[in-house]
Amino acid sequence: MNILVTGGTGFIGSWLVKRLVGSGHRVRLLHRRTSSLDELTGVTFESSFGDVTSLDSVMSACRGVDSVFHLAGVVGYSKAMREQMEKVNVKGTQNVIEACQKKEVRRLLHVSSVAAIGASFKPTMLNENSPFSIEHLHLGYFETKRAAEELVKSAVKQKKIDAVIVNPSTAYGPGDAKKGSRKVQIKVAQGRFPFYPSGGASIVSIHDVIDGMVKAWQNGRSGERYILSGENLYVRDVFRKIAARAGSKPPMIYLPRSVALAMGRVGNQLEKWGKKTPINVENAWVSSMFHWFDSSKAKIELGFSPRSADEALNESVDWMKENGLI
Repeated sequence: MNILVTGGTGFIGSWLVKRLVGSGHRVRLLHRRTSSLDELTGVTFESSFGDVTSLDSVMSACRGVDSVFHLAGVVGYSKAMREQMEKVNVKGTQNVIEACQKKEVRRLLHVSSVAAIGASFKPTMLNENSPFSIEHLHLGYFETKRAAEELVKSAVKQKKIDAVIVNPSTAYGPGDAKKGSRKVQIKVAQGRFPFYPSGGASIVSIHDVIDGMVKAWQNGRSGERYILSGENLYVRDVFRKIAARAGSKPPMIYLPRSVALAMGRVGNQLEKWGKKTPINVENAWVSSMFHWFDSSKAKIELGFSPRSADEALNESVDWMKENGLI
């Protein structure tokens, strides 16, 4: 098939492009001229220059394609990034929907995030039908990803497009350390991060995320969302596993939510003064909540079968070793 991928130069996107090309599909990437293509060296694909914030460039990129995998998005945990996330995550998705409709694209696979489902203050799992209960925190990334999903679901309901939504949890594997959001992970592997927060995360292998995406594209029900998550662990245990594989000392100092939030409020004030800070109120909340999810729906309907967290984390740490980061 002829497939367009947005966000194809990122961590998950580059793995997806390799899988699609390896399966014999003709792949086109919508990306900026300045985008780094290092992760796609040796991979054959067509470039369509632009980005999702421009309807014209999305329309051009959609010309003649059978399916679209929409991954492009901005991740941020600060008020300063809210406007950009609205522009890319929400308006960008609206542009993709409109282009898919006008260019009669057969199927859209919208790659969202478990952030659109929410998070819990207690160690309990959420599923596709769990209520979004954190509106009062005003977390921009969570809210813009959720708004983008609502646009997709509305378009399907109105029979404008055929689309399936997937919600990956935190993906680990070779190359993930290049992500800007993984600075703490690298410090943990180096034995240079002393704290661990109170929250939890759902660890899934990048290989399983890609498998789940392809299966959802092939067999998912239109208008449905599918959680692609793996093993649910306390952040403390995730850090310990990373440190053990790296041969470093794990974080030993517990950081209660109340302390993290107090530090976050200081960080917010510093940001107002134009200074950089490692923590603000948004990422204090995010790090102290439980991002635990139930992927039973994907297992039953798609045959999704995630491997252990150990396998995913070990591949991540081994890649860091091989590339001189630890």
